[in-house]
Formats: sequence, structure tokens, C-alpha cells
Amino acid sequence: MKAILISLIRNSKDRWKGLDRLEELEELAKSAEFEVFEKFIQIREKPDPAYLIGKGKVLELKKICDEYKIPVIIFDNDLTPIQKRNIEKATNKKIIDRTELIIEIFRRRARTSEAKIQVEIAYWQYQLTHLVGLSKEISLSRLAGVVGTRGPGEQLLENERRRIKERIRHLQRKLKDIERTKEIQKESRREFIKISLVGYTNVGKSTIMNLLTKSNVYVDDKLFATLDATTRSLKIEGIPYKVVLSDTVGFIRDLPPNLIASFKATLSVIEDADLILHVVDISHPMVNEHIETVEKILSDMGLGEKPKIMVFNKIDLIIDKNQIYRFKEKFSDSVFISAKLKIGIENLLEKIKEMILRQFLEFEITTENYELYSKIRKFALVEEEEMLDGKIRIKGIIHKRFYNYVNGNNS
Repeated sequence: MKAILISLIRNSKDRWKGLDRLEELEELAKSAEFEVFEKFIQIREKPDPAYLIGKGKVLELKKICDEYKIPVIIFDNDLTPIQKRNIEKATNKKIIDRTELIIEIFRRRARTSEAKIQVEIAYWQYQLTHLVGLSKEISLSRLAGVVGTRGPGEQLLENERRRIKERIRHLQRKLKDIERTKEIQKESRREFIKISLVGYTNVGKSTIMNLLTKSNVYVDDKLFATLDATTRSLKIEGIPYKVVLSDTVGFIRDLPPNLIASFKATLSVIEDADLILHVVDISHPMVNEHIETVEKILSDMGLGEKPKIMVFNKIDLIIDKNQIYRFKEKFSDSVFISAKLKIGIENLLEKIKEMILRQFLEFEITTENYELYSKIRKFALVEEEEMLDGKIRIKGIIHKRFYNYVNGNNS
């Protein structure tokens, strides 16, 4: 299906940024199986509250769509319910904003029942927001009329709103059941060192996952190819614990808050991680913006201070090799690789080992508590052990998370 894309920017200085945003929107549109006919930028200091880009520009788009038989207009911006309704009325075309487009891509990519439920919750929350907006508009338009009564339009909207809320509650209950099962699985991995891959969408996380764990996770060169969290065993020489590596949904600029909230259970693998691998496509022209986007999402999730390695992927595609040195200076804990050509993978494994060993503590405990002793034997690498006046003295090294757990803080 053909579509026209449009992005609103505030001033001409942002034109290049607007072009980059349109390139990303085109990738999103193609991921949703739209054929992009043309792309436009509208420069406007203040968004039109009724039409976003102004009624005149909307009518220009209608003329193009009518002439070339294009049924869809996709906006890079999010539209208010009033804006969306007005543009649809003026053009008689299907209008899709950025959030709706991303939700549609997620819907197409969802494979497991958990992902499908998460996406459907986000979809209905989006619909609910737009219903509330329309309901307010109808209510305001009736203020000049009889106060205290509801017209048929308001009643229909209220009924629909109730139906959607009930559907969301039903889906949230189903999701809770799945989360309880996942909590049991998570408990079984308490004894593991957990590493999580994060990054902007389509940076090569799944390819890196396959290389490091020698597995066969689904890989595709398109946005949001992976929605579900995938966990595999990772062998790290010199680490006295089992290590697991998890990959989950990629991030993107202006990722809808409803999707982040809906995917909270899936994203919990990042929250539980002892180490984050932030994968970056170093060859992308918007590389700095992509880093900022991911770091902001991590910060908003309260994970900005987690131990982290910056993994700069696709070094085989960069022309300016000085770019590597610039990022090396900016990020001390960084590795530069090409997952496609398998360059730098050993360096990455060494860096992972180094970062994990930084989290180990030396300890020496004397106790007569057998339960505590059993936990120490289970979770620590014991170097010395002896009996002293009926008590046990133990010395060794232990990962700090396990040390907290052994001492009664089940973190």
C-alpha cells in the first residue's frame, strides 16, 4: 500500500535533522509493509492545534494523494485526537501518526503470547487516549446547549471507553499470570551472572547474541525484528559462575510510553542484569542521537548507573577511522567490533570478563550459622576454610550481588 510521509520541524536550522528523522520514518513505514511514494518536511514555528502542519499543507497533500491514488499519510509526529480527525476529514485518507505506526510494527513482529498481549494493551491504551480526546471535544462543543444531558455521540463514546477499559483489564490479568511464571524462571537463575544486550533497534544485537553464545536466535535486517526477551548460556573462562546473556526489544527515538509500560516484564531482564552491553551502530549518521536515546530510556528506567560496556558494532562500514578514537576517549569501557565479519569478538569477551571480575568482593567470615555457611559454599569461591573454637572461618571471593543475598538482602 502506498503512503506519503511528512515531518513537522520548528525551523530551517533543523532541516538536516528532519531529513534524518524522515529516513528513519521511511524504515518504519517499510517495516509495516508500506510503499513510500514521497517524503515531505513542513517548517512551522508552532504546530497548528487543528491540523498540526496547517490546513493549507493538508489540502496540498490531499491533492497529491488524489492525483496519484495514495490512500495513506504517515506523520513522524504524534497527533492529537482532534488533529487526526480533522486531517482525515479534510483528506479522506487513512492517517497514521508515529505511535500508531510503531504499535502496528510491534503487532506484526509479536510471536509469543506474552508479546501479543503486551502489544494489544499498548494498542488499546492508544485508542483510549484518542477516545478521551474526542469525548472532551464533543463535550466542549455542547457547552452552549443544554447542560447536564448527554448526546448520542457522547453516550457511544462512553460505552466504547468502558469496553476498552475492560479489555485492557482482562489483558493485564493474563499478563500477570505470565509474569508469575516468569518470576519462577527468574528465581531459578538467581545463581547466574546476568548480562543484557540493549541498543537502538537494528544495531546487530541478535547477531552478537548468536556469536557469543553460539546459538541461532532469529536475525533480520529490519526494525524491531526481536520483541521477546531471549536468554542463552554464555561461557566466560575464569568466571566461577554460570553466565547468561539476554537480548530484548530494541529502542527507538520517541518510543511510545505505553509500549515501554506494556513491555515492562520483557524489559525486566535489563533491570535484573549485572552488566549491560549497550550495542551501537557506529556507522550510522545519527550514532550520537541513538546513544542519547538509549541512555535516556535506561535513565528513565532507573538503570543509568548499571555497569555497562559500550559495544560499537559495524566498524567495517565506517570510512573515518578517527571515529573509533573519539568514542574510545569518550567511553572508557568500550569495545569496537564487526559482528558480521567476526572482528573484535575475543576483545569483547575479555572486556566482559574484566567487568564481571570488577564486581567481585574479597570476604572473610567467621560463623557458627550452618545456613549461612551453606550459602557461602554455594555462592562463593572459597580459598581458605578452617575450624576455630567451634566456628568456621571462611575466606574467598564472591560476586557482590551474591554477597548481599548471602547476608540476607535478596537482591
